[in-house]
Amino acid sequence: MAAAVTLAFFGAWCHYPPAFAEEVTLPKIESGKVVLTWAELKLLLEELEELKRAKALEEEAEKKAEEKKEELPPAEYSIAEAEYKGTVRGETARFEADFSVLVLKKGWVTIPFFPNDVGIETLNTASAENPPETVSHAWENRDSAQFVRGADGYSLIAKGPGSFSIQAIFHIPVRIENLVRTLSFLPPRAVINRMMIQFSDKGVYLTQTSPAGRLTRKEDATAFEAVLSERDTLKLSWKIEKDAGITRKKQAVLHSLVSVDKSAVSVFARVLLRHVASLDQTGFHLPPNAEIINVTSPVIEKWHVEHTEKSQIVRLTGQTDRHTAAEISLSYRIRLPSLPAKVDVPMLEVRDVDTLEGFAGVEIIGNLEVMSQGVSKGIRIPAKNLPKALWNSASSPLLYGYEFHVNGFSPMLNIRSYSEIQTVMANVDIVDCVTHRTLAGKSVTRIRYFIRNNDRQFLTLTLPEKSRIWQAFLDGKPVKPARKETGEILIPMKKSPSRGEELSSFLIEIGYISDVSKLTLKGDIINRLPEIDIPVNYLRWRLYLPEYYGYTKFEGPMKQVSQFSNVADSQNSRFGKPLIDIPTRGQQFLFEKFLIVDETPYIRGKYGQYLGDDIFLSLQPQPQQFQFKPQTEQRSNKNKSDMLRQQQVIPNWYK
Repeated sequence: MAAAVTLAFFGAWCHYPPAFAEEVTLPKIESGKVVLTWAELKLLLEELEELKRAKALEEEAEKKAEEKKEELPPAEYSIAEAEYKGTVRGETARFEADFSVLVLKKGWVTIPFFPNDVGIETLNTASAENPPETVSHAWENRDSAQFVRGADGYSLIAKGPGSFSIQAIFHIPVRIENLVRTLSFLPPRAVINRMMIQFSDKGVYLTQTSPAGRLTRKEDATAFEAVLSERDTLKLSWKIEKDAGITRKKQAVLHSLVSVDKSAVSVFARVLLRHVASLDQTGFHLPPNAEIINVTSPVIEKWHVEHTEKSQIVRLTGQTDRHTAAEISLSYRIRLPSLPAKVDVPMLEVRDVDTLEGFAGVEIIGNLEVMSQGVSKGIRIPAKNLPKALWNSASSPLLYGYEFHVNGFSPMLNIRSYSEIQTVMANVDIVDCVTHRTLAGKSVTRIRYFIRNNDRQFLTLTLPEKSRIWQAFLDGKPVKPARKETGEILIPMKKSPSRGEELSSFLIEIGYISDVSKLTLKGDIINRLPEIDIPVNYLRWRLYLPEYYGYTKFEGPMKQVSQFSNVADSQNSRFGKPLIDIPTRGQQFLFEKFLIVDETPYIRGKYGQYLGDDIFLSLQPQPQQFQFKPQTEQRSNKNKSDMLRQQQVIPNWYK
C-alpha cells in the first residue's frame, strides 16, 4: 500500500505545470518515503484536475480572440465615381462635380482632392447616416468628414468606415498664349471620371484634346465629352476665330462619274460640304427607281433612307468641322431595259446648301455606242476640262463632260450595243523544247511555256499520238493536269502579275513520253510537238537523234538553223534551270519558228544507216563518203549542227 501511494504521488507531481513546480521547493533528499492518507491523495488529485481545466479554458479563450481579430482592408479609401459638368466662358472654366467616396479603413483618413490652382465656390458633403452639410457648417459635421487646405492642395478628411457623397462647384483658370487658350486639370484619382465641357464662346476651334473624346458642334456652341482613366490629365487647347460671328454660306461640290455598261448606268458621286456644322439638316435626294449601293464617309455616324412618292432621301447623322470640308461618297445605279435605250441619268440632288458646283463625266464599259442627246439644267463641256479627280477615278477615258450649278441636272444618253468579237486573252511569248529520240522507239520531250495570261483558267494541249504526260510544273511548283473527254490535257494556269502597264509572264514546264517507230536501215523520221489553244510568238526546238545515222531533207513548219535567236535567253535566266532532266546524247539539230497559230509543230526527214566505217546507204551516183568519228572523240568548237550537216550524205530512196 505504501509503494502504491508513493508512485501515485510521483505521477501527480510530474503532471504539475512548470509554474506550479517553481512555486514548490522541496529539500534535497537522497532517498525517502512519503505516506499519505487516501483523503489527502484524493484532494491532491482534484487540485491537479482543476489546474488542467483552467489551462484548457485559457487556451480556448486565446484561440477565440485570434479568430475575432479584424482583417485590415488593402486600401484606406476609394473615390468610386466622379462626374464633371463644365462651362468655359472667357478666361475661366466653372465646373459642377459629384463625387462618390468610400472610406474602407476604421478611423480617420486623408484623401487628396484638388490642386491649389483650383478655386472652390461651394462644397457639400453627405454621409450614409447624416444629411448634406456645407463646409460653412463643418464644425457641426466634424465627426464625419471635412475639407482642409494645405501646401499640396485641397484634401478630404473623413472618418470610416463609411460612404460619402460630395458636390463641389469650383473654377479653373484658362491660360492664353499666342491666341491659343489652354485648360489643364488633374482630377482626383477616381475609378470612373466622366467629363463634359461646353464652350459658350462662338467660333471655338479645338487644336488639342487629351484624352481623345467626342466633339459636338452646333451653331452657337461647342461641347466636348470624354471618359478619363485614373491617371489622365485633362488638357484642351483651342482658338477663337475673329470672324466667328460672320455667317458663311454653305457650299457643296459634287463630282459624279457616270459609268455605262450593258445592264445598268452606275453613278459614283463624291460630295464635298463646306461650312456645314451638322449633317442632320442635310439630305441627298434621288429618284425612286435609283438603287442605292453604299454611302461612306469618316464623318458619318449612321445613315438611312426615307421614301416618298416622288423621291428617296438619304439622311445622315454626324458632326463636321467648319474648317475642313466633309467628304461623302455615294454610289447608286439605274437598271437598263433591253438595248437600244434612251436614258435620263438622274444626278444626286444636295438640298439645304446655299451654293452648288457640280461636274459629271461619262465613261463607257464594253462595246457600246453612247450618244449625248441633250442635258437638263446644265451645260455640256469638253471632257478634257473636267476636274482631274474625275479622270483619276475613271477606269476608261471619259467620253462626255457636263457642268451644273443647280439641282435637277440630268444628262440624256442614247445607248446602243453591238456584238463582241472574242479576242485572245492569253499568249505564249516563248516555247523552249528539247526532244531525245532513242533507237528503241521512245521519244522523251521537255517543253517550257513562258505565258502571259489575263483570264484563262487552263492551257489546253493536244499531245501526239501514243503519248502520255510525265510531269507538270507551274512556276516551279507541281500541278496535276486533267484530261477532257475528247483527250486534250488541261494544265492549270494563273493570272499574270502586272508590272506597270504590262503583264509579266509565268512558266509552265511539262515532260511527256511518246511511242515512235524504231529506226531501220533507212526510211522516214517524224517528230511532233503538242498543239496548244493559244498563239505562240516564238518556238525553238533542240532535237537529239541517234548516232550512226545520217539525216537529211528536213521539212515542215519549223526552220532548221545553225544557232538560235537570242529572244529566249532573258526568260531562261529569269526563271532558272529546268526542273525536268532530258538526255542530250546523239546528233543535235536546231529548229525554230516565229508566230505559230492553230498549227501543230513537227519535223519530217529522211534517214539512212552506216554499214561500215565509211559506207553509208545512198542512191546517189557518186555518194559522198566520210570517215565517221565517234562522239567521244575531240571535236572542234564549231557549232555541232553545222558540222553534222556537212557530214550528212543524201541517201537515194528512189533507186
